[in-house]
Amino acid sequence: MFGLKYEDIVEKILKEKEISKEDLDEKINEKISQLSDLISKEGAAQIVANQLGVKMSEDLTGKRLKIKEIPKGVGSVNAVGKVLQMYGVREFNKNGRSGKVANIVIGDETATIRVVMWDEKLISEIEEGNLNEGDILKVRNAYSRVNNGYNELHLGNKAQMEINPKGEKIGEVQNQVLERPSAEVCKICELKEGMFAELQGTVVQLFEPRHYLACPECNRKVLPDGSCKTHGAVSARKSSIVNIFFDDGSNNIRVVCFSNQAEQLLGCKNDKIAEASSEIFEGFKKEVLGKQLSISGRVTKNTMFDRLEFTSSDIKALDPAKMIEICD
Repeated sequence: MFGLKYEDIVEKILKEKEISKEDLDEKINEKISQLSDLISKEGAAQIVANQLGVKMSEDLTGKRLKIKEIPKGVGSVNAVGKVLQMYGVREFNKNGRSGKVANIVIGDETATIRVVMWDEKLISEIEEGNLNEGDILKVRNAYSRVNNGYNELHLGNKAQMEINPKGEKIGEVQNQVLERPSAEVCKICELKEGMFAELQGTVVQLFEPRHYLACPECNRKVLPDGSCKTHGAVSARKSSIVNIFFDDGSNNIRVVCFSNQAEQLLGCKNDKIAEASSEIFEGFKKEVLGKQLSISGRVTKNTMFDRLEFTSSDIKALDPAKMIEICD
C-alpha cells in the first residue's frame, strides 16, 4: 500500500507471522543487499511481506468506506459524504497539458476529506449547478493520495459519482477542520501554487476593507435571499476581507485576509472593521504598515491577473530576533 511507513509494515508482519524482530530485520537487510541497495527499506519490507504471505493492502473493490477508514494511496475507493465546501472550477495548463480541475470537501459521521475532480464529465455537474453544498455525494472507483500532508480522494476518468442517491442518508457530520500539515517557512520567491507555507516579512501596503454578508454559523457567503445553504434562514452579518502586500526581501505578494485573519491583522473586531470610516482606516494604515509578521496560509492562483496570491489562515507578530535571523 503506497504511503505505509517502514514501521507499519514491520509491525503488521510481526503481528501476523511467528517471526522474531531480529530475523525479520535480517531478511529485510538481505533483500536490500541482494538488490544492490537500489530499493528503499520500505520496498524491501514490502517484498519480504509478500514472500511471507502477509497482505499489506485490503481488496477494497466494491466495499464502501467511512471517510475516516479511507487508507492512503489506494486505487479503488467507494465512499459517501455530504458536500461541505465547494471551491469552484479552475482551468490549468501545465507541461503542455491543459484541462480543468475542481475541489470540494465532503464529510460524514467520522471525518472530512477533500475530493479533487479531474474528469470533465464530472466537473460539468458543478458547472451546470447540479452539485451544491449540502448535497449527498456518492463516489465509486476514486483513488486516494497524499498531498501536502492531506489524504485526498481523486476522481479520474474511471470514477463515477451520484448526487443525492435515493435512500442515502448522512448523520451528524464530523465537520472538523481538515488536518493541516505544519507550515514550512518559505521565501516568497520560492512559492508555488497549492503550497501551504509560512511567510515572514513586512506589510508594505494595506487596501481598504471589502465586505460580504455571511452566515454567523459557518461564515460562508449567504445566498441572494439572505439564507445559508447549510443553515437555512439566518441573520446575516457583515464579514470583512482585507488585502495587503507583503514583502520578505526576496519578492512581494498580495495576501488575502478573511474575517478572523482580518481581525488578527487589524486588532479589531469584524463589526468595527465593517463600520470603519476613512479616518479610522487611515489609523489602521499607520498601525499596520511596516509591521513585521509571520503569516501562514495557502498559495493560490489568481487566473484573472495570472499571478500567485496568498490566502492567510493565521497571522502573528514576528519576533524581531527572527527577522534578524532571516536577514542574515
